[in-house]
Amino acid sequence: MLDVPNFFWESEPTLYPLYIAVREYLEIKPRILVLNERCRVFLDLAEILSDSIADNKESHQTWIIIVLIIISIFVTISEVVLRFGLLHARSGPASAGPSLFSTVFGSRASTCTCPAGVNSTAAIGSSFPQGLLEYTS
Repeated sequence: MLDVPNFFWESEPTLYPLYIAVREYLEIKPRILVLNERCRVFLDLAEILSDSIADNKESHQTWIIIVLIIISIFVTISEVVLRFGLLHARSGPASAGPSLFSTVFGSRASTCTCPAGVNSTAAIGSSFPQGLLEYTS
């Protein structure tokens, strides 16, 4: 906008002084500076608004992730409780079998051996001695 059009250089060189006079009379250069400053302000405002919108979206996504983590923790805890409940129910009534606390924390001695009819050294291999397959706690 501040450049002199080619028309004044090529076709009508005598109109160049008139072009300069009109440009000074209409104050083109200061007006362009004001317009550029206003455009800069609008661009800054648009950048601030876009950053604000992006922050709101990130905040929303963060809350969704937090809720999903809480749901995952709740599901995991309920699964653990249900599994220990099933283990406790299989062992018999509360008076005859170990309590849930003793099942979880092992305050009662338990013995684990291979099922009847299974040769433990043949099933695993002869490199393991018989004493390693049976344990007591």
